[in-house]
Amino acid sequence: MKIVLFNPSRTLSSDGSRLISALLKRAGHSVKSVFLSRSASLMYSPDELRQLNDILCDTELAMMAVYSSYVHRAIQVTNFIHTEYPGMQVIWGGPHCISVPELSIRHADGICFSEGDQAIIEFVNKMEANIDYFNTPNMAFKKNGSYLKNESLPPFADLDSLPFYDYELDDHFLLDNGLFPMTKEILQKRHAYYPYNIPTFFYQTSRGCPNKCTYCNNSRYIKIFGHNPLRFIGVDRVIHELEHTLNHLDFFELLFFGDDDFFMRPQNQLEEFAEKYKKKIDLPFIIAISANTYQKEKMEILLDAGLKCIQMGVQSGSQRVLDDVFKRKVSVKKTKEAVSQIEPYQKTHDLDLLLDFIIDNPYESRDDVIQTYNYLVDLHLKTIANIFYLAFFPGTPLYEKALEDGFIEPYREKTDTFKFSTREGIRVRYQKNYELFLILLLRRLRLQSIGHQSPWGKYIPKFVFRAIASKPVRAFASIFPESFYVYLCQKINK
Repeated sequence: MKIVLFNPSRTLSSDGSRLISALLKRAGHSVKSVFLSRSASLMYSPDELRQLNDILCDTELAMMAVYSSYVHRAIQVTNFIHTEYPGMQVIWGGPHCISVPELSIRHADGICFSEGDQAIIEFVNKMEANIDYFNTPNMAFKKNGSYLKNESLPPFADLDSLPFYDYELDDHFLLDNGLFPMTKEILQKRHAYYPYNIPTFFYQTSRGCPNKCTYCNNSRYIKIFGHNPLRFIGVDRVIHELEHTLNHLDFFELLFFGDDDFFMRPQNQLEEFAEKYKKKIDLPFIIAISANTYQKEKMEILLDAGLKCIQMGVQSGSQRVLDDVFKRKVSVKKTKEAVSQIEPYQKTHDLDLLLDFIIDNPYESRDDVIQTYNYLVDLHLKTIANIFYLAFFPGTPLYEKALEDGFIEPYREKTDTFKFSTREGIRVRYQKNYELFLILLLRRLRLQSIGHQSPWGKYIPKFVFRAIASKPVRAFASIFPESFYVYLCQKINK
């Protein structure tokens, strides 16, 4: 079957669409991938969309990997296909469909609302053979004006049996002010990701997450499966795929392992991984961990293999927010203990530490916000603080709570876009106050000091940062209107 697979995400990193493409090709189908990767504008002009005709003219099926932040782009391309090619089926999958299948099916002819490893192949094979496919598990369809949702399969366990992610460039295209064949040069340029802005290869060696955070769409898997089981790709299989892909794309300078918690692997597997990775791959790499699984022994195993950076979620300096709002079973005390053990390695092993924090949360009091600020004040200057703005995504428990409590309105597809949870400057919505301004000011000074743009963050004593957050200063600052702090936050973010 001839299939075009669209990826509306801003990035070109390895994600589910590349795996689905590889699965379809292994099953004997012809797949062309179109990446809608760009950051300048979310939407496409009619002239740009018409360039897709060169690919769609001999296509039998269109598929779309949809993220909530880019759902409007997916809707636009889907509407174009339905208008220009009546009768062509457009099937959606990806995080947005998992989180809110009832919203996704409004636009697509069918959706995959769970893991697609088995379901998509069964669906396409049935469609090609002209067999009734409306009973395909893990999928939902429009049928005779109604919504038909099928049963869910158990979590896919045999990750080693999956094909390598599809990085074959011959049938890949980029739509960005023109439709261009994908090249190594394009990939190299568009893989220069944060935090080092060098060509970075993303790869995930496991599925599942031990946390049940209310703001994350991982919570949807708990609704589907009853839990979010951890499953690992074998070490040899990981090394084999990395060798294969990096020999083909030899410009990558860094690996970012996208596992929710790399330290969930047993120590003996980390030892095996470190030995084989250093011998056969030997590139610096980044991992994400949790304070709950942090062990100095595990970290030291990976340091000699090329561990360059550790990313860890703190999210809030307030234990009340972690417990009652985010339902995140990680203590502030434990994250501080992990940070205090990791920070010395910044000097001895040139190890970088990235800590994630979430701000602009309507469920935080000003005292909660100042606890996050004080946490940031205590960090070593070289520690990088990732400041994210809270985003409410439909399908998550926190979205439902915020909707019930009146902080947000139901999502309106024609007028609303999903708020990006990014490090970019975004107009604050909830914490329009001095305390949030202090966090953004401190982040600005820290980043400037790390980048050697300004010495102020480096030489201002900590007691000064404590003083400007004291109760008398905060009380005085509260006399100024919210609009004043919105203005300051916008200025400090530029």
